[in-house]
Amino acid sequence: MKKRNLLLALLIGISSSVLARPDHPAESQLVTVRVTYQNWNEYRPWQKAKPGSRRFLGVVVPGNRILVLAQHLDDATLIQVEKFDRPPRVPARIVHSDPQVNLALITVDDPSFFEDLTPVDIADSVEGDNYYCASWNSGQLVTASCRWSRVVVRSSFVPHFNYAGIYFITDLKGGGLGEPVFSGNKLVGLGRSQNNDRLIVFPAEMIQSYLQAVDLPEYPGFAHMGIGWQINRGLAQAKYLGLDGLPRGIRIRSCIEGGSADGFLKTDDLLLELDGHPIDSQGDYMHPRYGWLDHKLIAAEGHYAGDLIPARVLREGKEITMEIPLKNIPPSSALIPEIRTGQPPPYLIAGGLVFRELDTPYLQAWGNEWEKSIPARLRIYKEMESENHSPDARLIVLADVFPDPYNLGYHDMAQNIVTRVNGQPIHSIADMEEAFKHSEGSFHVIEFVPSYGLSKVILDAKEFDSATTRIMETYQIPSRIRLRDGNTSGKK
Repeated sequence: MKKRNLLLALLIGISSSVLARPDHPAESQLVTVRVTYQNWNEYRPWQKAKPGSRRFLGVVVPGNRILVLAQHLDDATLIQVEKFDRPPRVPARIVHSDPQVNLALITVDDPSFFEDLTPVDIADSVEGDNYYCASWNSGQLVTASCRWSRVVVRSSFVPHFNYAGIYFITDLKGGGLGEPVFSGNKLVGLGRSQNNDRLIVFPAEMIQSYLQAVDLPEYPGFAHMGIGWQINRGLAQAKYLGLDGLPRGIRIRSCIEGGSADGFLKTDDLLLELDGHPIDSQGDYMHPRYGWLDHKLIAAEGHYAGDLIPARVLREGKEITMEIPLKNIPPSSALIPEIRTGQPPPYLIAGGLVFRELDTPYLQAWGNEWEKSIPARLRIYKEMESENHSPDARLIVLADVFPDPYNLGYHDMAQNIVTRVNGQPIHSIADMEEAFKHSEGSFHVIEFVPSYGLSKVILDAKEFDSATTRIMETYQIPSRIRLRDGNTSGKK
């Protein structure tokens, strides 16, 4: 009996130790957010997929607003919040969302909802001690210790944005859903992703910058230099580029069309200094708090699009200084956009062939290991850099072929990239719509990137419209085309 009582006492002690947490008002600073969403069917882009739901954390910030990760609001059809992780669920709406930064603000229109909630106090930086993160679990506040590991400049999954990702070792289980990380009573970051015990945290500095940007008369967006570059460690290369002494700076390979550096930096320039920070031959600079970090952070931290940033460049053996106007490079500038920012996928039905713009959501339809599962020809495009890609251009993929005698022989041609239709270059669904108005004599000729299979589709131009209508009726396709602005036409 004594042994049993002793064991019980030990268990109570251990439980108390696990649940022990610093004294802070997090109960009134965190809410539970529940989102009902409905994605598009990527293979049948005129249809919606089955509804789903997400549950994650929101942090109360000044102005009766709740800070969340933007990714959780994708394709939302209903947003609800709960105080203290308990009913009732109250409808909420989006105030602002920036998918590049992956931060968003929501609110509840009834101001009384916030009466017993307290805005979080955001730290000026991630520097601190005794870190811990907090979350709700079945109506109880649970905290987990966090131990500082390292800082790495990371790229947002929606290009083009860079931030200082703070790596913490944590006892938290299943995090990365916007959990707040505290030092004392101050918020130092939000958990953005977690792999085992490694929690990657979005830092307080960028949270502060985002909230300040939202409160400006016009949201400026965050900046990106938009350069392709390479290290400058070789003595021969440094000398070839006109640099005396030990290598320093980075060699400019190219600039993204329409990006910040476009028209200012040139191929074979050596970028020696940016915003007063010398850049070494590896592309790093000395961050005032975190030590050596990738120079890509310079344009994002403490700057918005529209700011002027000084640069020092070695060009043809001569040092020059310049001021570069920073720009936001939209996600659409990527060769294969990572997101559609809430827009439905553009598509076209032509003779039973389903064409659509190629984007990452389409590729993700191959499953959790989609990067390994997608066809090799699409993987090559996904892995290609798009430094000189026009923001208005898209890759058009043949997504499917609805079998019909009219398109006999082409039923296995899906997942090929279109290059031309009737001799006209194709960069959008609108281009295809226009090209099909101009047949090559009695035929429509669709050309694809050469592959192991066929590289051309030849369709009878005279029967084209009637065949398209018949196939749509057979397979119950409601609309023939959707353009990038979301407009559909050609309904049955």
